[in-house]
Amino acid sequence: MTAPQAQLDFFATAGKMLEWHDNLDRNKPGLLELTGVSQHGRATTSGLNDYDYQSLSFLKSDETHNLQQLRTVTKSGIPKEILEHFKHIKCHCTMGLFPEIGRAWLTIDSEIYIWTFNQSRDVAYYDGLSHLIVSVGLIKPRAGVFVEDVKYLLLLTTPIEVIVLGVMFGESGFNEMQLMNRPIFVIGTDNVSISVIKGTDDGRIFLGGRDGCLYEIFYQAESSWFGKRSKKINLSQSLVSLMVPNFLKVFSEVDGIERIEVDNSRKLLYVLSERGSIEAWDISTDYTGARRLGRITQSDITSQAVKLITTVDPTIFKCVKAICPLTADDSSKLHLVAVTQCGVRLYFSTTSLAVQQQQFDPTANCSQFDNQGFGGQAQLPPPVAGETPRGLYLLHVRLPPGYTPNATTNKPKQVHAAHYTEGNMLMITTQQQEQDLLWSVNSAPSVNFTYLVESTALESLDGVVWGMAEVKEPSAPFLKSPLNSARHSRKVALLTNQGTHIIELLKMPDVLMQILQYCNGPHHEEVKMFFQSQNQREACVTALLLATSDSYRGGNVALWATQAFMLYGGEPCFQHQKFLNANNNRTLANQTQLGSSAVTGRERLPIFMSTPMPNANQGNTPMSYNAPQFNQPISPISNLQQPSPVVNNENSQIVYSAKHDGLYLYVSRMLRSIWQLPCVDKNFCSRVGPKDCSVLLADLRALRRFLEDHSVHDISSSTRVSFDTHLDRTSGYNTLIMANSHLPISEQRNYAEQAQVEEKRSLSALNLFVKHACEVLSLWSILNAHNFQNICLQLNTDQQNMLKCCTFRDLLLTRSEVTAFLIISLINLYLKDKAGVAEVSNNLREQCPNLYRHEDAVTYKATELLMNAKNCTSATEKEQKLRTTLQMCKEAAPTLPLRSICQQFTSTEFYEGVIELTAVCAAKSDPEEVGIHFYKNGEPSEDREGYTCFVTRMNYYKEVQNMLDHIYQTARNKANPQDESQASPLQFKNMNFTKIIPKIVAQTLRVKDPLIHVTLYEWLLAHDMLSELLDVEEPTLGEFLRRNATRNGDNVGVIDLLWKYYEKNNHHPQAAKILDNLAMTRSENITLEQRIEYLVRAVMCMRNGNVGSSITSGIFLKELEDKLDIAKVQRTVLYAMKELARTNHEAANAVKELHYAMYDITQLYTHFAEPFNLWECQLSILNCSHHNDPLLIESVWGNIINSIVEEPGTAVERSNRLFTKIELLVREYNESGACFPFAFLIRELEIKACQLRLPEGIVPEKLIAMSLDVELLLEYYSRMISMNERVWANEGNEWHLIQSAIRVVTLLADNAQTVCYRSKRRIIGKAQDIVAGCLNICYQKPDTNRLQNSLKELQSRMQRLLV
Repeated sequence: MTAPQAQLDFFATAGKMLEWHDNLDRNKPGLLELTGVSQHGRATTSGLNDYDYQSLSFLKSDETHNLQQLRTVTKSGIPKEILEHFKHIKCHCTMGLFPEIGRAWLTIDSEIYIWTFNQSRDVAYYDGLSHLIVSVGLIKPRAGVFVEDVKYLLLLTTPIEVIVLGVMFGESGFNEMQLMNRPIFVIGTDNVSISVIKGTDDGRIFLGGRDGCLYEIFYQAESSWFGKRSKKINLSQSLVSLMVPNFLKVFSEVDGIERIEVDNSRKLLYVLSERGSIEAWDISTDYTGARRLGRITQSDITSQAVKLITTVDPTIFKCVKAICPLTADDSSKLHLVAVTQCGVRLYFSTTSLAVQQQQFDPTANCSQFDNQGFGGQAQLPPPVAGETPRGLYLLHVRLPPGYTPNATTNKPKQVHAAHYTEGNMLMITTQQQEQDLLWSVNSAPSVNFTYLVESTALESLDGVVWGMAEVKEPSAPFLKSPLNSARHSRKVALLTNQGTHIIELLKMPDVLMQILQYCNGPHHEEVKMFFQSQNQREACVTALLLATSDSYRGGNVALWATQAFMLYGGEPCFQHQKFLNANNNRTLANQTQLGSSAVTGRERLPIFMSTPMPNANQGNTPMSYNAPQFNQPISPISNLQQPSPVVNNENSQIVYSAKHDGLYLYVSRMLRSIWQLPCVDKNFCSRVGPKDCSVLLADLRALRRFLEDHSVHDISSSTRVSFDTHLDRTSGYNTLIMANSHLPISEQRNYAEQAQVEEKRSLSALNLFVKHACEVLSLWSILNAHNFQNICLQLNTDQQNMLKCCTFRDLLLTRSEVTAFLIISLINLYLKDKAGVAEVSNNLREQCPNLYRHEDAVTYKATELLMNAKNCTSATEKEQKLRTTLQMCKEAAPTLPLRSICQQFTSTEFYEGVIELTAVCAAKSDPEEVGIHFYKNGEPSEDREGYTCFVTRMNYYKEVQNMLDHIYQTARNKANPQDESQASPLQFKNMNFTKIIPKIVAQTLRVKDPLIHVTLYEWLLAHDMLSELLDVEEPTLGEFLRRNATRNGDNVGVIDLLWKYYEKNNHHPQAAKILDNLAMTRSENITLEQRIEYLVRAVMCMRNGNVGSSITSGIFLKELEDKLDIAKVQRTVLYAMKELARTNHEAANAVKELHYAMYDITQLYTHFAEPFNLWECQLSILNCSHHNDPLLIESVWGNIINSIVEEPGTAVERSNRLFTKIELLVREYNESGACFPFAFLIRELEIKACQLRLPEGIVPEKLIAMSLDVELLLEYYSRMISMNERVWANEGNEWHLIQSAIRVVTLLADNAQTVCYRSKRRIIGKAQDIVAGCLNICYQKPDTNRLQNSLKELQSRMQRLLV
């Protein structure tokens, strides 16, 4: 039931365009702008220029025939039975109209006669009065006060009382009128003659007295029919007047009320007195809030008008004869128009000009404007914050026809009645003593102008007009639609002494029809002239009104209007093309070029002349609206900018044709009355009733037929006639190309074709929207035919709230789910009553085939079964219903509301159903498995079809993810209901969740589609369920992880999962390669320990027995082992660097770099070990690289020893640290060969021992304790003895080396039994050589007796060991 996303996108496009055109249409210049008041900021006048008044001839190219502005509909006389009573008239007779019920009335003394003025029949009369009838009124009563049979109240006033009669009618409309025999209630007049009676739409009754006071009759319901409580309130009488004695009031002037008019749209009431004074009242909602806004006398009106214009006779402003309220639809700023005896129209507002100017410009200083008020043109003080100044202000004076310099018509004289409706002012003038003349002054044909231009027409009448009122159509819809208003002409009834004369005020469709009928088709210059002289969009709307009218359907008028729409509707183009065409000296028929003597500047224009002022910035010619702004608007979807003469071709915007804009304007006006209207009120009653719904449906269906008969291609064809006069009619496209000759032909053609493509796309969206709107309103009509309120009450709370907040705009554009649940509620209502749904279902399928489809019926049945399954206590029965539902949904797939059904499956814990249904939907939407092939083929970017199918499948599988999310969130809520944000997967491992997920994984993997596998893997990965993910043995997991690792090279987690997957599935070489890549990846997220661990695991993988013994594998294994060795060296560097980082900032940065990446052995030495003097690390690097540089190695060893010795502490402490470090290094490098310079190490240690004055023989003792080779030790000591260096003497102990040598030999003698037997003689021999060498040195030195004795004794021990 819900619309697909692509369709919603079309609706959004059409909606944006409709709202843009509607906004443009609403913001057309109103009366305040057309009269120049808003531009000047002061009161203005008009009517003195020749182009202020024009006849309809400006719409034609010749004068061969006249266009009618008025048309007589019917004429009917006064019924004969009433005329017979004229013979018995005694003193008083009045006549009038009741347009609400289509009747006229006549009073003769104390009797009243009422008849239908259309056919002069159904005469009713009342003769139950004994006094003269002074005034008559018909009021629609307030709802709920009287019984429903009383439709209206007939008020008859006599000099002493007001009689209220009930008016009833037959069953069909306003036929068979009946007056109640007895009055409903009677109110005394207090000796005040009531001259006029007026009612409001909400049932209030106002009376105008001869004493100049305004009264209101208040009435309310009571228990019986005829005992209604009522009272008469004097609204004009103030507290001060109550205190004035009655005898003083005799000397005051009395100005009786002659006419009362009500503006129901603003709750305003206007009073015209016998002496021409006008009062404005705010009547509020009841009499307690009524207040008089202001009063302006006839002399004030005249003086203000004379100040505005001094070139005419002031007497024409005197004697106001009629007042006509301007509703909110007529003008938002001007509220009343008064007509003088000479036909001058005076436009008033109840809001001061300062306030209105503030609304135009909030920053403007109100004090600079002159405000027209009661006392002339004095400037008003600024309004107080929070208050709106109200009064009666003269803002514009419009002189009647005949006052222009070249006037050809007579001036109206002796105006005694006037009526205003939709821009048409009707005035009744006395032409002869017994014959009146009707003047029609209409602004509707001149919508193309930015100033007030009116056409005039005259009609002679048969007699003297006694009453004039607009005919009310009983079948008129309640909602006002601009389209219906333009389609149906208003009718006005004129009651004369000869009878009733009904005239029709023709509108633009009627004018166009006259032209088409005269020209016998659209192929005529006059038809083309009509389109050129009108606003282009408006002309197309006018043609559409005729083409889609049921009255002309199938006839020549509709055919000709359609052809004119197609011929003269213009072409789409780019903005720069429009300006090029506009610069080719185009001149419209209604444009007049003034001579050089005309007014040449704004400063020379008189203040009182409003007409030229809007054109001051456009030159001296009265121009129409700017074409780019009003005639052919740029697309609202693109960025709106003001057009400029120089346009870059590459950035040009589309300017749609008038046909396109006319269609959108047509639809926007059609739907304006409901567009922002809430669908229901607070009681869930429909805001659009059956009558309004049927009217809208008729208009929509007529337009749909038009769009079906004429395709989008036909409407946006390239062979139409342009509006530009220099283009040939039969070759519009080619001449459009020629007009842009500065561009290459191919580029010109390309621009034209692009514009047509864009227009076709927009028209397609409109076509789809119109069809959808037909279905939505058809559904609304079906709902109205049922109990709408009960249907709404069946909805749940969320749906009811959504419906309350939903407007018809939402319903038509975005809220497809609202129509869905309304349909479901309607069917549920039938099922609840156990009634058959076949009839309503067929009706829905016929009227709303796209809103209620076959799969919708299946969906509803599935929903019903699922609801029953939830309540099942038997597991077997529940499983059976779920399986039945799943099978039904599979048959209807994929065109069903998948999300809704899957949510219901999930709520019933039928997880398998979600998996199977989504798989079936994906398979049916892509039967050729194009999406799967696209995925397996590496998702190539050039395969658009494959990508589309791939996305479609993945969108279906999102429901599986939604199901898993629901399960996961439910488990989290149960695990930690207090704080869901702190819950983790570990907290609910012991719940059913651990059983559900593996089951869903297994069910999902049974589906052969790899894309649903991908959906599952993505969800598991996103929720850190890695163990469950690695339990999967499907090949699709490896492909998924591999693609993710390829696309997201920085995602270490995915790569880590990939090698684990390979290792678990015995793909050890692949796992080793990934581990190698991980170890070598430059990333801040991997520590050095992790890199070493990766390398260790990689080595283990390659050493696995399943790998094999190929040459490649062996080489790779050797590389991994080398990398591991280097990594261990890097770890050594890292540890040393961390120690150094405590005091060295650069070392801290180096620590980060050592974690960030793996380095080769050279980089470790040159970038880290050497710059930071890490001697042990240098030694480790040299050992790892097998670097054979004895001097470098000895230098490093020397630095290590020096760094330890140079540390603070006593000699013993330094000695302990030194030998501890040497012991550690000996263990590491003893077997390394070149990196262990034993001889150098012995010499350096002996020197340090000598320097530190360590105990004799400590070095040999420590070295032998380190299990070093004794034979090598003796060899190196023997060499040092033989060298007899002076370094020992220099260090302060000449005999240090000899003492150490004695200690070496002594230790050997003490542990001779540990010496290997085979090498014993050789070792003892080297020891004897050392002793001999020492003795040789001692013999050469004095005072060595002690040493000599020790050596000789040692020598004897060595000899004994050889025995």
